[in-house]
Amino acid sequence: MEAASGEHAGAYEREMLVATYRVGLIGCGRIGSEFEDLMPEKPSSIAGAFAMLDDCELVAGCNRGRERLEKFGRRWDVDALYHDHEEMLAQQSLDIVAVATPPGLHRDQVVAGAEAGAKGIFCEKPMGLSIGECDDMIAACKASGTKLLVNCTRRWGGEYEAVRRDARAGRWGDLLHMVGYCQGCKPLPEWESEFEGPMLHDAVHMYDLMRFFAGDVKWVLGTADRRRRSEFRVEDSSLSILQFDSGVQGVTIVDELTEDSRFWLELHFERGLVKVGREAGAEKSVRADTDETWWYTLADDEFPQPAWEGQGILHAAKDLVHAIETGAETRSTGEDGRAAIEIIMALYEAQRTGNAKVELPFDEPRRMVDVLREEGLY
Repeated sequence: MEAASGEHAGAYEREMLVATYRVGLIGCGRIGSEFEDLMPEKPSSIAGAFAMLDDCELVAGCNRGRERLEKFGRRWDVDALYHDHEEMLAQQSLDIVAVATPPGLHRDQVVAGAEAGAKGIFCEKPMGLSIGECDDMIAACKASGTKLLVNCTRRWGGEYEAVRRDARAGRWGDLLHMVGYCQGCKPLPEWESEFEGPMLHDAVHMYDLMRFFAGDVKWVLGTADRRRRSEFRVEDSSLSILQFDSGVQGVTIVDELTEDSRFWLELHFERGLVKVGREAGAEKSVRADTDETWWYTLADDEFPQPAWEGQGILHAAKDLVHAIETGAETRSTGEDGRAAIEIIMALYEAQRTGNAKVELPFDEPRRMVDVLREEGLY
């Protein structure tokens, strides 16, 4: 299901929240903290986003490695530093727990945060490595009344919201097709993973973004190939077709084989083509008829102005506080995070069954990479 519409996003700046929320971070690596000093945009990390909020205080951090943990403490002036998240949760009365560890650890850490009484949990994408892990997190948060946000950051980008707003208003007519490109995005050669290929690491954003524009998926058809088996333990290439309940059709091209990186989504409307992502732009189609044939040409069209300014990760942090305060749902709920994982697991199933069409819901609770390995296919 789609998250709440988020018209309140622009209202965050107007609200004066008086409570102070104690925030603890599990995972002090790149997205957790280090991006803050590597990227020009501010904030660029989860720690940086919560540090910018007047109603939040970053009070604790947890990381397995000592170097990153001590670096986090110095960077954010935090003294409560831990190597064990259970110890941190037991000793610190945290209102918000941010989880920025590898996805295979998310299930246990989110469940522990909910059971420790956190009011909100900010979970980095991908939500998990299986549907079963996602279900456990959702159930634990519902049982404790904890708001769960999954950080598919583009949902809080003002430019993405502006395109969705204009699309819903019919600016370009009906949305017909989407074509998504997600290629060469991981930081190779440093990156390596046992379970997390380009679909989970990068294209999870693409599948979520497609749902953001077109709603729930009805079925998928596609591949999850290991074309270079000596180099990758997981898939390195995936092509897919997604059929949405709304009637929209989507195609994705995902791989880790290109030397350059690209990430953008083409939205094909009746009367225009809009690209969001790294090649943002809009072109308005004009049908020209002659006595002999009809054809379409494209005229320049003004790209919508952002619905709001500022970094998506900052608006995501504000959104979680807003949800805690009001009881509203965030723009990316646990159910949204699960839905993106479900698409990926269904594509693994399509690979397992010889590229057959897989209907959703697809409820296999296991990690599908494990299933493919057990059956000798990976």
